Amino acid sequence: MGDFLKKDVTTPFRGRYLAAGLPLLIDTNSESILAIARENLEAFVSDQAASDSIRLRLWVEEDSKDPDRAFAKPYFRGLGHLVYCGYSERSSLVLNLRDYCGAGRFSRALAADSRYWRTILFPSLLGIVGPSAGLTSLHSACVAWKDNGLLLVGESGAGKSTLSLALAQTGLDFLADDRTLISHEQGKLRARALSLEMKLRVDASHYFPALKAPKTADPGLRFDPADLGVRHVGSCEPQWIVFLERQAEAAFSLETITVEEAGSRLQRDLHQESPDATLRQQRTIEALAKRPCYRLRYGGDPHTIAGALRHVFVGSRISNVDAHQPATVSTQAPIPPGDPLRRFRATCFRHDVSVMGRHIRIETDNPVILRRLEETFGSVEPAASGYPQFVWRIVAESREGAVPLWPSLTAFCHGSLHYISLGPYGFAAADLRSREAVGVLPVTFCQDDVGFPTVFLAGMLHLSAPALGLFPLSAACVARGQNGLLLFGPPNSGKTTASYWGKKLGLEFHADQATFLESDSGTIHAWGDFWPAAFRPETTKFLPEISDLARPFYYRDRTFLCVDKTSLSGANRGSVTPAACIFLERRAASPPRLIPVAQCEIPGQLITDAGSQEDRRTILDLLGRIPAYRLLYADDPSIAARFFRSVLDAHELMEQRV
Repeated sequence: MGDFLKKDVTTPFRGRYLAAGLPLLIDTNSESILAIARENLEAFVSDQAASDSIRLRLWVEEDSKDPDRAFAKPYFRGLGHLVYCGYSERSSLVLNLRDYCGAGRFSRALAADSRYWRTILFPSLLGIVGPSAGLTSLHSACVAWKDNGLLLVGESGAGKSTLSLALAQTGLDFLADDRTLISHEQGKLRARALSLEMKLRVDASHYFPALKAPKTADPGLRFDPADLGVRHVGSCEPQWIVFLERQAEAAFSLETITVEEAGSRLQRDLHQESPDATLRQQRTIEALAKRPCYRLRYGGDPHTIAGALRHVFVGSRISNVDAHQPATVSTQAPIPPGDPLRRFRATCFRHDVSVMGRHIRIETDNPVILRRLEETFGSVEPAASGYPQFVWRIVAESREGAVPLWPSLTAFCHGSLHYISLGPYGFAAADLRSREAVGVLPVTFCQDDVGFPTVFLAGMLHLSAPALGLFPLSAACVARGQNGLLLFGPPNSGKTTASYWGKKLGLEFHADQATFLESDSGTIHAWGDFWPAAFRPETTKFLPEISDLARPFYYRDRTFLCVDKTSLSGANRGSVTPAACIFLERRAASPPRLIPVAQCEIPGQLITDAGSQEDRRTILDLLGRIPAYRLLYADDPSIAARFFRSVLDAHELMEQRV
């Protein structure tokens, strides 16, 4: 609880830039992030932010005590229009491709790592957002002569990087060695780089003596081409396209190809996108394919091949001949487009439920998840037919070496975009505007029948709550009939154990960790959570039967004994009306005392992620009108439960008199 999503943190610094021609607006609390952006991106000189700007809210932790360990490899995964980028245990970013916005949370160390931003973070950002914003990403190197660009298109191993560096050493300008972004606006094509870094295979180093083989296990040479005296340019106009077909023997055979073949080859490497982005990419491919296009079958020393290519194109021997006549490019790609982020996977299994009076539709691709949903919501009233109020889409992935224990969670938000990071291979994100939440996590976590609802499904509900008119409160709740008690207290104050004792005394156990409030015409209603109740192991000295009812749950370095709500009275029932607030103070007094509080002030950190500040103030004001008490007791939670019953008795007596 607390401000888990960091909604109330400030990001006072702002920078405007151009990234591959796209306006980029960054709001942050880190001056180092803006300094890195100034070093690597163009300045956006307009006084007004463009309406189609990519908007990022990036927050840097300044006082985290937990270490930040970088992932061996960045993790990128998406579902629909939401994409997650995981960089380290405490550094991540979620992008909303529909609204061109993102929310990111970073450790101080990563926020200051200029090379990481230059070589990984900025390129991956452009590669993910670019297609939705009108850019087409080609698996292509690019060099230029006096702004006339030469695209070298080919699969991995075709020699794009080697040839582009060799061409740059002949005097051409270097733009990109592996991925090139193409824009097509007002009939004009423009090529831009995705990354300023170059990577060569180690075996190519003997062609470039200035490069030294790395001492690490990295199979590639990574370097800034400027270190070899190569001049880098930010953009150029594509004039020629050469499709590389590498041969084992020395060869140089350059021949023209048709518009249809060029279009088919260019489409072959495109990734699957939304219909609008796909249409824009198609138009870009059509325009590119009408430029002079060639097939190069070659082999041998890349410097020799580069010299021949320079002679052909820069020597103007072929640039104005063999021009293709306008023709229609085939709209059928030879192979289905790839989906490296797995954004468009099908979620065919469906489970509709009514959670806290809200119709939620849950879709998944995995029968294990479906089984967990049926176990968790099996006794929940089925949702009425019709359009759901919120959709959760959850998928599972098999991963080797996945950590068996649930990781430490971090979270952040930007406007209607909220997300939770679940370690190196998992996340949950919600777009409140479109009323959709998505989640991806290792299948091992889905197999955890306690952790899946306790951590993951609970997180999905917290992310979705503001759009559903629900306000999470860090409180337990017991009730009798329609009257409930909200129980507050720090960890180990006895909320869960005393609530269970209340059940033994005839009360209904609604919640032990989170109670969700809603406001209706000036009245508050409270809903209990649906995930297992979590007891500390030492509870068994008061409740020995918990050992037989509970299943152990291990979270980081802590152990809990979890009991399904279905075995407790009041599980999955309707809402109740809070009759009083009780603040538990354990080990505070003997004999126990119940002390009325004249003015109930609920600490703001207990109610979280509750929409706007105005909504939170409304809920806190309504809570402040409810009778409140401090309950001081020694240790035995059964004593606290007897006070709960007494408070409800007194409330019901007063209702009868009224």
